[in-house]
Amino acid sequence: MKLNRKMAATLLTAGLAATSTMLTAPSASADSMHGCSYPRVCVYDDAYSGGNPYGWYQDYTYQPILGGGNRVVAVVNTRNDDSVWLIDQGASPDAYICIPRDTPVNLGSHKHPGGDSWAFEADAIKIWNDNGTCSGDFKVSQGRIKDGWRP
Repeated sequence: MKLNRKMAATLLTAGLAATSTMLTAPSASADSMHGCSYPRVCVYDDAYSGGNPYGWYQDYTYQPILGGGNRVVAVVNTRNDDSVWLIDQGASPDAYICIPRDTPVNLGSHKHPGGDSWAFEADAIKIWNDNGTCSGDFKVSQGRIKDGWRP
């Protein structure tokens, strides 16, 4: 079977259009932020804008912050579907600050329920396998949770 010129040109144009669409389509991957690679939650002992985290977490378990805790000044949550709590176990009941998905936070900008800012207060971390919200919102929030809740 022989194709006429008009039909061949149409098929060639359609094929090229499909190829260029595939070549220019964006990839479906998450981005890193401030030196923190996806899918991590990174902690910093200085502002996150410096891009030098001293630790990172990506497991859903409750974990103490390594390096002695109480040195966290900033946090970056690169996860797309999970929120994270930074926890102050020294408060009674435990205090937490919730960081929603895809969010960097300098903790000095948030008042701790005990009076000062959240900078240097967190000593544990918990990543939640949820929709990335904090109390149903995509804003940083905080609260207290009854002692004895932790594993």
